[in-house]
Amino acid sequence: MRNPLSKLFRRYTNKVGLPPGTLVYVGEERTELVQINLIDYNESYFEESKVETFEECLNVNNPETVTWLHIQGIHQANFISEFGEYFGVNSLVLEDVMNPIQLPKIEVFENYVFVILKALDYTPETSMIIKEQVSLIIGNDFVVSFQENVDELFKSVQNRLRNGQGRIRKMQSAYLAYTLIDVIVDNYFIMLEQLNEEIQLLEEEVIANPVPDVLKKVNNLKRQVFSLRRPILPLRDVLDEVLDDEIPIFSQETQIFFRDVYDHVIQVTHTLEMLNTTVSGLYDTYRSTVNHKMNEVMKVLTIVATFFIPLTFIAGIYGMNFKFMPELDTQWGYPFVLLVMVAIGITMFSFFKRKKWF
Repeated sequence: MRNPLSKLFRRYTNKVGLPPGTLVYVGEERTELVQINLIDYNESYFEESKVETFEECLNVNNPETVTWLHIQGIHQANFISEFGEYFGVNSLVLEDVMNPIQLPKIEVFENYVFVILKALDYTPETSMIIKEQVSLIIGNDFVVSFQENVDELFKSVQNRLRNGQGRIRKMQSAYLAYTLIDVIVDNYFIMLEQLNEEIQLLEEEVIANPVPDVLKKVNNLKRQVFSLRRPILPLRDVLDEVLDDEIPIFSQETQIFFRDVYDHVIQVTHTLEMLNTTVSGLYDTYRSTVNHKMNEVMKVLTIVATFFIPLTFIAGIYGMNFKFMPELDTQWGYPFVLLVMVAIGITMFSFFKRKKWF
């Protein structure tokens, strides 16, 4: 099976030799339009709109509100470049935004903090894990989020803002960033639960029917689970830096919430290691089951062969037909030999049964 990252690595070679900060999208080819959703809010105010140009975003300049610019689609280099020009974002940050094979990381700049993390989803129908890069640019009164796809990953956050649920409308931009990260991490739990159910079903299948197709499923699931280490484990280091460093944007008021999501990441990491160990054990279970079934077959064949060894010996002796063999002229010789052979078979069967060999 071809490594799913191989296409990305081949596209990444297009960047070789280009100056740092050159915007080249190295993900899967996409044709859908980029969507921009703008939300401006505070405790008593809320406004949401779909915008088509960044000039419309510049009209929102109220220091008493928090602005969330949600951009779905990172495949258009001209679009991302235009964003950087309007908002004064470093070209190296924009380059990372368009590179979906980036590891989760955090970079602190003078006016904003840049965070990369991965949204994950599992589709049981195809037994594939879908990885989507999410980039956050967090300022004192704004958050800009970038997604690869057009989907409803943050629909729950948008609904909370619309309905004024919880404390989200009362808090600053750092709390909005925490909420977005928390949604992604919560989805990790859902994905791991689905994987756990898949592993349990596969374990039953391995024990009941250890055929080569089942082994392919085991190897595929093992590969999928192991691939989760790359997007999940570095996220712990990202949150470590948020909690340890004195980043003005992340105030003490919001750090308690980041500690909570940090604890969730630790739980996810431990669960991932457990699943990795379990799915690795499926291969050993497969081998053990195959060996056990093979041993059962060999035992049956051995017992059958053992039954026929003494019978074959008797038949072999009387099959020689030497001229002066006294038994050849006996009237009841043939029935007697058959009776002896039946008696030997019954005796051996009783002995094997008493030993519980079958």
